[in-house]
Amino acid sequence: MFIITLLLSLLVGLLLPHSTPAGSPESVIYVPNTAHLSVSNNEQLAWSANRKLNWEDFRGTPESDNPHHALTAANLAVDARCKDNKFYYEVKCVFLPGESWSKNKKSEKLLAHEQLHFDLTEVHARLLRRELKELGMSCGNLKTNLNTTVGNAFKAWKAEQDHFDKVSRHGLDAQVQQDWNERISQRLKELDAWK
Repeated sequence: MFIITLLLSLLVGLLLPHSTPAGSPESVIYVPNTAHLSVSNNEQLAWSANRKLNWEDFRGTPESDNPHHALTAANLAVDARCKDNKFYYEVKCVFLPGESWSKNKKSEKLLAHEQLHFDLTEVHARLLRRELKELGMSCGNLKTNLNTTVGNAFKAWKAEQDHFDKVSRHGLDAQVQQDWNERISQRLKELDAWK
């Protein structure tokens, strides 16, 4: 199972239609819908091709009323800003140990399924990096395009994560799971320029 945390910070102060008053911060932080996140535990693990998740990474408390055996909390952390009329951005794919949990820390098949959720998040991080690059480096037209681009990226990410869980039956269908493993690996290779 997968949960999108939507911890998104867009630093867009210079994209606003009015100029920023002298002496005030040059950007505004926007963080939507993070009420369900634990404020006290903000530890993150960045995605890496060289480091796979292990059960020790899942430090959250399992939800007893949740029928699933594990939950991966991952995030596309987006930092976008304009400075001196130039557009800068960073997109990170991160895993949140304190929000992730498992009821069965002995199953390698379950861990492989959760890893694929994290890998799929990296696919979408690379897609978003590519899309943000296509917006150009000038801040002139960003106000309109930035929110749409990021919003659409988050919708596509969530939809594909949900689809993966549905068709793989949360990892119970071994053949579908293997097909997705191969497909995600291929997509990561195809998007290598955007890692």
